[in-house]
Amino acid sequence: MDFRKLEYFIAAVECGSFTKAAQQCFISQTAMSQQIAAMEQELDLLLFDRSTYRPTLTPSGKAFYESSKTLVEIYEQGLEKASALKNKTTGSLKIGISGPIEKRFLPEILSRFVDLHPEVNLELLELSFRKLSEKIRNSEIDIMFGLASEIAIYPQVELTSLFASTLCVIVGSSHPWRTRKKIFGNELKNEKLIVFSKNYGPKYYESFIKACELDGFTPKIIKEVDNFDEMILLVSANKGISIISEEVMTEALGIHRIRLTETYHHSDFCVARNKEADNPLIEEFIQLIENKGNKRK
Repeated sequence: MDFRKLEYFIAAVECGSFTKAAQQCFISQTAMSQQIAAMEQELDLLLFDRSTYRPTLTPSGKAFYESSKTLVEIYEQGLEKASALKNKTTGSLKIGISGPIEKRFLPEILSRFVDLHPEVNLELLELSFRKLSEKIRNSEIDIMFGLASEIAIYPQVELTSLFASTLCVIVGSSHPWRTRKKIFGNELKNEKLIVFSKNYGPKYYESFIKACELDGFTPKIIKEVDNFDEMILLVSANKGISIISEEVMTEALGIHRIRLTETYHHSDFCVARNKEADNPLIEEFIQLIENKGNKRK
């Protein structure tokens, strides 16, 4: 059995119909039906129940679908590794990160990249949004992760959006809001706020102030911090509250998080490159990120 039949079968399952699967695979509906029928005959298994309006998987079909997906993934990974060894890719890749968000998904991607290119030298730099923005514009790093608002204004930078963060308010254990499930944006008007500094992320700071104004108040900022750990410590000490992406939060002693709703605050996380950079490893690394994102969907 060739892998095209497996790909057709997987497409038919995930699209929910032979017609949509045929369109996705750029073949006719008749050809798709014939390929599935030929595979069933070859396997001596009935994979689809065709007695309903839309074909549904039989128990055998369900088991075969899970195994097929694994088999195709193993094949593709093996092909990537073989190609990398054939080409013997060398060189270096400098990656700038801004903090805890990347630490949730980047290790898996780095591991995959190293498997494909063991000879490539990887360098990681953890810096503020401002410094990362400067380095990507000056081509001092190849790739950076950060907030879109911090770098979208620069024409020489190309962004790939990764996700829109879910924002939450974090409060200390003695704060009156500690048992609440959600907070509305305009409720923050009388609160003491701890925020990332203008030095850490000037565009982030501007967008924070603007969002508060659109929510109907001028923020009472009592402290500007230059790193995430300092923010968490001050909130846990009940010095004030902060707005942060849920994606960066882990369990922290003395910290309670509450969903922020009906607000102009937003945060879009992205990966960025300099448009003039000619390092061929950049495109491959970004493709690995996009592939991981598509699998999560």
